[in-house]
Amino acid sequence: MTKPITASAVGLKPHWKVRVVLPNALLHLASTTEPRIEKHIDPASGQLTRRVLADWISDHEYGDTFGFIDWPSATGITWRWSP
Repeated sequence: MTKPITASAVGLKPHWKVRVVLPNALLHLASTTEPRIEKHIDPASGQLTRRVLADWISDHEYGDTFGFIDWPSATGITWRWSP
C-alpha cells in the first residue's frame, strides 16, 4: 500500500478527508472538523434518517465541492485525518 499524501505535502491546511459512497458514485470531500453521523427519527413517518455533519470545505483543491447528498442513499462513509 502506498503512503497517503498529506495535506501539508501539497500546500493545504490540515483537514479531514471524507469519502461518501453512493450508488454509481464516490465523492471525495473535505472538512475542517471531524465528521459526525446524526441519527433522527422522522415524527411523521417514524423512519430513521441519517446525515453527516461537518464543516465542509468548498475549495476545489481539497476535493469535490459539497452540494446536496441524499444521505439515506449512501452505502458507506469513511474519513481520515490529513495533517
